Amino acid sequence: MSIARRQPLFRRFRSVGVPAFVFAMAASGLGADAAHAQGGAGAADSSTPWPMEPPARICGNAAVLDGPATPPGGAIVVPAGDNSGFDFNRPGATFWFAPGVHTLGDDLYGQIIARDGATYVGAPGAVIDGRNLNLYAFTGTATNVTIRHLTIRNFGRGLDNNNEGVVNHDAGDGWLIEYNTVVDNDGAGVFLGSGNTVRYNCLKDNGQYGFSMFKMPVEGGPAITGIELDHNEIAGNNTDDWEVLEPGCGCSGGGKFWDVQGARVTNNWVHDNKSVGLWADTNNIDFLFEGNYIENNDDEGIWYEISYNATIRGNALINNAWVKGLRNQGSPAPAIYLSESGGDSRLSTATSGAARIRVHDNYFENNFSGVSIYENTNRFCNSNGNTSKGYCTPFVTPTLIPGPHDYDYVDPINAAHPCYTRIAEEPYRTDCRWHARNIEVVRNEFHFDPDVVPCEGADYCGVQALIATGADNLPWSPYTVAEIQEQVMFNAGNRFAENRYFGPWQFAKRWGERIGFAAWQVAPYLQDTGSTSDQSGGPGPGPVGNLVDADTATLEGSLGSWGAWYGAEVARSDAQAHGGGYSLRVDVVDAYWGVEVANYPGYAASPGNKSVSVWVRGGVGNPVNPRLVLDWRAGDGQVLDTSVLALPVQEAGWQSVDAVVQAPAGAATVSVVLVGTGSAGTSFYLDDLQIEDAQP
Repeated sequence: MSIARRQPLFRRFRSVGVPAFVFAMAASGLGADAAHAQGGAGAADSSTPWPMEPPARICGNAAVLDGPATPPGGAIVVPAGDNSGFDFNRPGATFWFAPGVHTLGDDLYGQIIARDGATYVGAPGAVIDGRNLNLYAFTGTATNVTIRHLTIRNFGRGLDNNNEGVVNHDAGDGWLIEYNTVVDNDGAGVFLGSGNTVRYNCLKDNGQYGFSMFKMPVEGGPAITGIELDHNEIAGNNTDDWEVLEPGCGCSGGGKFWDVQGARVTNNWVHDNKSVGLWADTNNIDFLFEGNYIENNDDEGIWYEISYNATIRGNALINNAWVKGLRNQGSPAPAIYLSESGGDSRLSTATSGAARIRVHDNYFENNFSGVSIYENTNRFCNSNGNTSKGYCTPFVTPTLIPGPHDYDYVDPINAAHPCYTRIAEEPYRTDCRWHARNIEVVRNEFHFDPDVVPCEGADYCGVQALIATGADNLPWSPYTVAEIQEQVMFNAGNRFAENRYFGPWQFAKRWGERIGFAAWQVAPYLQDTGSTSDQSGGPGPGPVGNLVDADTATLEGSLGSWGAWYGAEVARSDAQAHGGGYSLRVDVVDAYWGVEVANYPGYAASPGNKSVSVWVRGGVGNPVNPRLVLDWRAGDGQVLDTSVLALPVQEAGWQSVDAVVQAPAGAATVSVVLVGTGSAGTSFYLDDLQIEDAQP
């Protein structure tokens, strides 16, 4: 999908003097101690903590990428041409690749098996070319390997390298990968192991990822520890479009972290990737994302998923998730997605600095949405909602799980798993699931212009989200959707505060109902304390769209929040429907009856004229005087006024009720009930309830 994007505001409207970034290379005896000016610009100016320009302009930058023109002292010269017979089996040696194209033979497994302590350095113009004949460039479990100043391209045959890496294929420990161009390879350009540093590289146009990593899980903690990615340009990756090849695989992006403890991700330019920019997925712990310039990625800029303890600060996120937002209009497509992730004091904070997830002092401009905090009710160990098959949280280790452990994509349900047999008991009830908790989104600047972002009717464009969804469809699960929604919204230590908003932002809460800034700030939500908005000269607009959540309004996904109050029974029915396939059936069982939307104190609302619409029809007999009652409440729950609409229930067919009512000054919420009288055995149907701002 081709989408025209504008430059960020600070490039278009500010006059900022940004000094050139000067690279001071460490003296290494390899001729790499020259200063490379203009390798990147964009240290934040004195007024902003985020970069004003990309800090890592690496791709095509000879001043950074070119290596020594002559062999370093003691180096072994590797001539250009076919190197398939060259003896690379020399631990501790330095190999200097002469200018020109180097190949590794025609064999599928033609490769360089790295040796402990070896250094591989390229002259200007040195290229290792897999010619789409060889799968991998550098392999093996050697430690303390260095790779510098090489162009490594065209490894992989078609789609053969799925979930595999070309450089450091076996995730060796202690590798230093710097000043390279890794381009046009299948799979991931670079794999990382423990203690790896990847810096000043161009990781571009690779089939699946610019970088990734995987090691089999180990007891006692993550499989990979202590990695650093700094001043890389990570661009245009996922050229093979893996999310289309394997729908729902979650296996693409600029780069992906898996089961890592301690990662510093700093000063990178992550742009135009055909999926997520930076994706940390599954039991990542103790991350720092700082000083990165993340723009024009098709999907989220940063996705931190079922992981723990992170600081995300001083980054610029611009024009991200436009493609995903248009493709998946039923949920937010944010610049930063915090999915079942949170802070936990039992885990390391050495890199992140806090037993929380802290998103602070970042700049957001014209992303499809802002920050989404989300939890899936059914995503926990050994459930069919856990897409990281075979993995559990760090608090339920493999030694506690009886039987064999298959970490491939298999049926997750194991009847002997403690997260099945003891899931209702503590500590399993808490520790068998990943939680969206202990998250702070503070002191950020959010810009959103709906005339720039291609919202095209999407409900969740320009939205901040604090939500939970799911279904109550696992009989053995101790969790309910309502419980998790309440936990995430009110009891998990999640807060937005001291942010600055520019543009008509909306705020999604609980299951995803959208409200305006004013309703977001007051009871019961009390979010964004100390924050400001430029809308309406003050706190911003009230609730947007239908105040009633989709399931309660339409019954299409579930019964919603409808519940029997007294003298009646309620059910989700497919026998009659006005719109879609379902409606609410009310069966009267006593002379006086009531039905409620059980979400006290009701839906967030604001003062002013409201348009109310609902459809009803008779079932068996005719209830007497059925009415829709709206109680308009203040922030403390006090009823300020009541609106009553008569419902013309008739067996002949669906009838609409449409009215404009007045929400009084001070209204913060509205609660909804149905009441009436009539003989037991009567029934009626209700569908498509809407309460929204009246159009002028």
